[in-house]
Amino acid sequence: MEPFVLAFIAIGLLVVLVFIIYLIDRVNSIEKETRQFAQTLNDQKEPPALGPFAGLTSKKLWDAMTGRVPEGLDPGVLVEVRERYELVLQKHIEAVFQEGVKDGQRGLSGEPKNTKLITTLRGPIESWLPSAQVNTLYKCGLDSAQLPPEQLDAVRSALDEAGQTLYGKALINLVQPLSMTLMPTAGAADAAVQTPTLPPAASS
Repeated sequence: MEPFVLAFIAIGLLVVLVFIIYLIDRVNSIEKETRQFAQTLNDQKEPPALGPFAGLTSKKLWDAMTGRVPEGLDPGVLVEVRERYELVLQKHIEAVFQEGVKDGQRGLSGEPKNTKLITTLRGPIESWLPSAQVNTLYKCGLDSAQLPPEQLDAVRSALDEAGQTLYGKALINLVQPLSMTLMPTAGAADAAVQTPTLPPAASS
């Protein structure tokens, strides 16, 4: 009788051991599946906010504005970025031109860079412009400070053409030629400050 009881107890312990091993394996499997599920949820979450320019900067920003849009960028976001980019483009153009003006006033001539750090209300952004237009803008600033007034018409034309090219590539409407703000003529300046003459008061 006693060997039978011992055998029964041994079988029972073996069953319990097998059951424990099964439970441990099952718990490990559930933990692994949980981690995989959590990772999947994280991958499906929307990406974090990328700022006012959708995370684009320098040449990538220029490329997006000129039609080479990064894959996955929402068209609505692109419209908002372009609206904000207009001020960046304007400031970059003015900065390159003024760089040429300052060098011209000092009798220097340098090599303008494609990139500039532009300050906006939403923070600084690195802007990039093509070398051809950057060189033209700089040369126009240089010439405006060194050439006599009678030779500046050609400089204004070159400046306006560079501006039209840049704005056209960026699909932004250029309201007025660059020369009107960066190289105003004497007549335009006088017209801006001229006040209308009031008629003499009628005698009583």
